[in-house]
Amino acid sequence: MKQVHIIGRGAIGLLLANKLTQHAQVTLVTRDEAIDDYHLIDNEKSHKIPVNQTTFDALHSKINHCIVPVKAYQLSQAIHALIPHLHDDANIILSHNGMSDLSEVNQLLKPNQALYFLSTSMGGMKPRANTVKYTGAGLTQIGACNKVAQIRLPNLFQELFQPCLSQAHPVENINEIRWQKLCVNIAINPLSALVQCKNGKLRAPAYARQVLSLLNEACFVAGLDGVELKLSSELMRAYQVMKLTAANSSSMAQDIKLGRRTEIDAICGFIVSRANKHGVSVPENEWIWQQIKQKERG
Repeated sequence: MKQVHIIGRGAIGLLLANKLTQHAQVTLVTRDEAIDDYHLIDNEKSHKIPVNQTTFDALHSKINHCIVPVKAYQLSQAIHALIPHLHDDANIILSHNGMSDLSEVNQLLKPNQALYFLSTSMGGMKPRANTVKYTGAGLTQIGACNKVAQIRLPNLFQELFQPCLSQAHPVENINEIRWQKLCVNIAINPLSALVQCKNGKLRAPAYARQVLSLLNEACFVAGLDGVELKLSSELMRAYQVMKLTAANSSSMAQDIKLGRRTEIDAICGFIVSRANKHGVSVPENEWIWQQIKQKERG
């Protein structure tokens, strides 16, 4: 049975842990071991997630397979803590909202360490520190982010994810998938956080102009970065996700409600940053980025 380590105890990490425990031994690597049991709620029924738990300080053997489903702003710290504990040919799978510079992560890896990115639209929220509530099924896609990962991806997917994730598949161009997911994040997360509404409310005509402007700017910047996205397709995708997750609160809406830091810097802030490098303006993304930053500061 494969050994899989998952960094942290976030909602997506616990959802993946619940799935992977069907065919693998899963260990959460957390800052402390204060929580004894983890639980998943699905259709109002609760069951224990059969995971082990440890800390970086308590690790006694090298990690072969590691999923890093942390917030984008936590990635650098998590990777630097993880690197000393990785096997020389480890598989590292990142997953977060927004965009990050994966070249910085790749530079820290050894030649035979494979880097992947996992994008999922599975829904989950945490009513308690040790509990995740499953709020909806969704597609999970995984792709390679360096050359050694490209070689290993088919076997990794077949052995680790295919047996336990029915709506999952490997993809050749994970960068395009990340941009598409970014567009969904841009259309839903900041607006739902500002208004403090469920995702489905954003389908109302009152928000149509803002959604259109945000995605128009994102697609334009993507093109400047060499990724061709069709505005009509990204609008359709965003509104479909709004419909499918109509009763859900976005992670950013939850973060603002609970006074936590958001991933806005890796979402609208990323678009602003790339636009600045290309010498163009993206006023809608810049405005909403600043609005969320003000909310964060209270």
